[in-house]
Amino acid sequence: MEYNLVPITRLKITKEKWLNTPIKYEEDMKVKDIVDDMAYKSYEWINMKSDLDVVTDYNTFKKDFINLMYDKYQK
Repeated sequence: MEYNLVPITRLKITKEKWLNTPIKYEEDMKVKDIVDDMAYKSYEWINMKSDLDVVTDYNTFKKDFINLMYDKYQK
């Protein structure tokens, strides 16, 4: 039996560490600040659209949005 083993060369960082990563060239700004702003603006945009319905409260939306971004960009 032949195995084609591929070593893991990069480990996924934790969500907390990712959120607390400083933004390069920005003072006192972290990834969390950007993602929080994106979540807020996305939620507000959905609320403004007459053809879209908000189906969750903001805190749940924000938590799900952060998880989505983490899962998508920290493979």
